[in-house]
Amino acid sequence: MSRNPDHAMLGRPSHDERARLGIIGAMKLRVGRRLRPGNRVYYELEAEPRFEAAHGHAPKGPDEIGQAMRPNAHWQLWSAMNRATQEQMWDAVQDTLLREAPRMEKVYRELTGNEKTLGSLELDPDCRVPEEIRQTEIHLQPGGYTLDRGDDDFLAGAFYELGGAVYSQAQGIGTKQSKGEIIIGMLEAQYPGFKPTRILDMACSAGSSSTPYAEAFPDAEVHAIDVTPGLLRYAHARAEALGLAVHFHQQHVADTTFPDASFDLVVSHNAMHEMSNDDVAGMMGESHRLLKPGGVCVHQDVPLRYDQLDDYTQFDYGWDHDYNAEPFWVVYATNDPRAMLVDAGFADDDVYVGFVAQSDKSMRWYVATARKAD
Repeated sequence: MSRNPDHAMLGRPSHDERARLGIIGAMKLRVGRRLRPGNRVYYELEAEPRFEAAHGHAPKGPDEIGQAMRPNAHWQLWSAMNRATQEQMWDAVQDTLLREAPRMEKVYRELTGNEKTLGSLELDPDCRVPEEIRQTEIHLQPGGYTLDRGDDDFLAGAFYELGGAVYSQAQGIGTKQSKGEIIIGMLEAQYPGFKPTRILDMACSAGSSSTPYAEAFPDAEVHAIDVTPGLLRYAHARAEALGLAVHFHQQHVADTTFPDASFDLVVSHNAMHEMSNDDVAGMMGESHRLLKPGGVCVHQDVPLRYDQLDDYTQFDYGWDHDYNAEPFWVVYATNDPRAMLVDAGFADDDVYVGFVAQSDKSMRWYVATARKAD
């Protein structure tokens, strides 16, 4: 399944809207690939010597590098353009979705308002939503993940999928493989013959990483959880539009209601960087509890690991925490998923932490995986 498959619930930009999104995407790509590398040049030529002259030593660590760089005109230009193109992207996506709303609402009712649905949707108004998620428009998405205008509102999920597609293309990330498909391929290589019959996708957002498992394992029962109803309503309708059976539930990854040893495979995709350390550790604990003996968990995310980056790159990547509404960006970059998996009960020898690349080599993803002892 491609990263961005076409389906009836997807917002459809008009000709002019598509052109606008294309221009914004091209601007984002140029800002990232042409202007951003220049920041380091200006750091080495101007900001670092100026800081050293004023303080008697070169900047130490990302915080002092930030003090040195933020007055720099080139960095200010790049930062302003990076923020502006992100805001422009969401403005353009919003225009499409508001124009498309009547059609999408009709499709939603047709897909979910009958007794012939393949999957299901279970909402729980008492589900705990972390305050940082409730109060933040994550990566500037209008209304954030918790946007909910009442019964049957799916706009949060529509924003997430269409905006995410534009953003990924603007970053030069290939679209031929979904993240789920990449992990399925990794599982085939790492655990030959592994055929899960019950699968759980944790923190599933708009469901784009849940459906590849239903497609790859048609005999399996696939479940997916998240904490916000707007994402889950869209994810449910999206799966139905693709003709795939997925059962969506409003549950927190650190406190699910599923019984012990009820899944063969537990996964998450780009979720750890949206959570506190306590919630990531809780997700690892639930992964161990929920897996059957011999079951596997795979937690995939962006390749942001500060222990592998120099101080300048840590400062550079920290921009998303400071200016792109990513409250747990640095928390994720400095945590230790391997230790969390071992603390959750997995044997150290059964844990693998590393990277997996897309087939087109446009991106490599971080993975923390473990297999529960038989």
